[in-house]
Amino acid sequence: MNNRVLVLTIIAIILTSCNKLLDSPYPPLSFTKIDIEAVGARANASSFVLNGKAYILLGRSEVFETVGLKDVWEFTPEINQWIRKNDFPGAGRVGAIAEVVGNKAYVGFGYRSGSGVYSSDSTILSDFWMYNPGSDSWDRKADFPKSAYSTKPPLNSCSSFTYKKWIYILGMYNGKSYPNEVWRYDTDDDKWERMNDFKGSPRSAAVACTDGIFYYFGLGYNRYYWSDWWQYFPETDTWKEMKSIPGKGRVNATAFVVDNRFFVAGGHYISGTLTGNEYFDDILEYDGAANKWYRIGKIPKGGRENAISFVLNHKGYLGFGESQKELFNDMWCFTP
Repeated sequence: MNNRVLVLTIIAIILTSCNKLLDSPYPPLSFTKIDIEAVGARANASSFVLNGKAYILLGRSEVFETVGLKDVWEFTPEINQWIRKNDFPGAGRVGAIAEVVGNKAYVGFGYRSGSGVYSSDSTILSDFWMYNPGSDSWDRKADFPKSAYSTKPPLNSCSSFTYKKWIYILGMYNGKSYPNEVWRYDTDDDKWERMNDFKGSPRSAAVACTDGIFYYFGLGYNRYYWSDWWQYFPETDTWKEMKSIPGKGRVNATAFVVDNRFFVAGGHYISGTLTGNEYFDDILEYDGAANKWYRIGKIPKGGRENAISFVLNHKGYLGFGESQKELFNDMWCFTP
C-alpha cells in the first residue's frame, strides 16, 4: 500500500468512526399505549397542541387514497378521550403544516391525496386557515403567494416552525423542482414575507423542530436522501450546518421536542431496488450542546414514515404513519 492510499484509508476510518450513532447517556424510553380507535388509521396527517389538548386532522386513511381526509379530532389526555370537532373547511389533503401562535392554530398547504399526484403541480394547495378552539371555527387567511420558481406555490411536503408571531415554512416541492426559499407568515398582519434562502441543498419532506430557543431543520429528499442537520438563527436570518445524522438519509420522518430534548423518529429510505425499501423504527436524540446524535429507543410497533408526533404535558406522543403496505392505527406516549 503506497502512502497516498494509506492516508486516504486512515481518513476514511476517522470519518466513519466520528459519524456513528452513540449510545444514549439517558435511560431508555418506556412507552404507554394510547387508545385511538375512534380516530382510525391514517398517514401523512397533521397535529398541533393548544390549550392543553392535542388535535389530529387531515391525512389519508388508505394507501394511495384518492381523497384526503377533512376530519379533526381533539384529544384530552387526562381522560384519554377523543372528540370529533368541526371538519377542516378546505379541501381534504395530506402533508399540510399545522402550527400554533398565541391561542390559535394555523393549518394549510399540502396536496390532494391519490396515487401519482405527489409529482403533479396541479394538486398542490396554497390555502391557509386559522382555527379558533373556543368557537370550534375556521377562518380563511392569506394564501401563500406565488413563488418565483413556479406558477403554483411550492408547498408540497414542506416543513414549518414558529418564532414569536411568525410561522416559517421551508423545504418545498412544486411538482417539478425544489425551491430553496424560506417564507414567514405574520399572524398579526396576515402577510407573507420571503426570508433569506436556506443555505443547504434544496429538498422537501424534511423535518423542522424548535424548543423556542434553538431551531433545527434537516433530512428530506432531492435526488438524494439527505442526513444533514442545520441550525437556524431567526434574529439574524442565518444558518449553520451541524452534525449530520449518522448512517443513511431519510424522508418523511417526524421531529419533536420534549423539555428541551430534540427527537427524530422513523422515516423512509429507498436504495432503488425492490429489496431496498427501509422504514426506520428508530428514535434518535440530538444533543445540541455537544453536537452529537444518540440512539435512544425504537417505535414499539415497527418502522414507518409519515407518522404523527406532538408534545403534551411534558410527554412525547408518537404514532400513526405507514409502511409500504400498511397504515398504522397506534399511538405511544413516553416521558423522557
